[in-house]
Amino acid sequence: MALPACPAMVYEAWPRVRGEDGANMADETRQDEPIRPLAGLKGVKPPAPQWFEWALAQPSEEGSVDVAGAEIRYSVWGEPDRRGLVFVHGGRAHRNWWRPFAPYLADRHRVVAFDVSGMGDSGWRDRYSLNGVVDELFAVIEAARLTRGRPLVVGHSFGGWVTLAAVERAGERLAGAVVIDSPLGVPDPDEGYTVAKAKPDDGSRKRPQNRIYPTIAEPIERFRFLPNQPCSELYLVDYIARMGLKETPSPEGGMGWTWKFDPSQGANFDIHFDRDLLLAARCPIAFLYGEQSMFANGDGFEHLRAQARGRSPFIVMPSAHHHLMMEQPIAFITTLRALFACWPVRVGA
Repeated sequence: MALPACPAMVYEAWPRVRGEDGANMADETRQDEPIRPLAGLKGVKPPAPQWFEWALAQPSEEGSVDVAGAEIRYSVWGEPDRRGLVFVHGGRAHRNWWRPFAPYLADRHRVVAFDVSGMGDSGWRDRYSLNGVVDELFAVIEAARLTRGRPLVVGHSFGGWVTLAAVERAGERLAGAVVIDSPLGVPDPDEGYTVAKAKPDDGSRKRPQNRIYPTIAEPIERFRFLPNQPCSELYLVDYIARMGLKETPSPEGGMGWTWKFDPSQGANFDIHFDRDLLLAARCPIAFLYGEQSMFANGDGFEHLRAQARGRSPFIVMPSAHHHLMMEQPIAFITTLRALFACWPVRVGA
């Protein structure tokens, strides 16, 4: 299907990210009134354009694979004889963030999107690790039969950290990696850098619970993204909000609605890199950032851009914020199509 000329906007939520100075980067948005794009709609689905309806109508193969005791759910589009392409969602998101886009890349790729453990429809864990999510990534690659050569991996935000961790550990198994608007700092030449640090746990901390709402309309109307940003394509916002909820028994009796993600997950991650990955990457890396993103500013971003120059494609999408694929979906699809048409340079498999 041809892509229409159509602008758009939306975004995602991830536990607060700690900056290099120990400050809470997401706290910078607290001075702004939270943007709740679906407020006032009373849970009614907004009208959607034809390109979006077409994408959702495309069938996908649904599967799961057990990884260290957790069931990891995934969706696949495209034939097995096509080069693999894996999407990794951001924090507290889910694989259906990619459903509006995957069919537009499935004509040349076998595309898979999976729910990271503790998010979406995948199982929860007592403790989470970045290395464990990389295990999930490679298990999904095998289970989804991405067997033609080495696959590409595309990760947004938290998913970008997963992508870089996969490059660091086993980049030779990948054809290329695309990092989308991940908050990366300036690494210490000896110590590397820490993106997030898990909170200490002596075993006495009670596991938090997501709020249960009496109707699906209430959480949908309350849905918002971090970092805070404007949004206008309400059909996209409504879809990812709706797909991030599940029906569950209510303490008051009957059934209610709650978010699918494990609320304790954000306190359980240590995300650390020992070195500047661009100095010795094990596969080609490309970067895609939103011009208006809070992560496209500061020393960390300038360091990343400087290191990428001459080594990696570095694309900045004009007028876009952190959740650029939702904000400008047609531009996002077109960017990936153009990138994959000429990059990475394929040698051998």
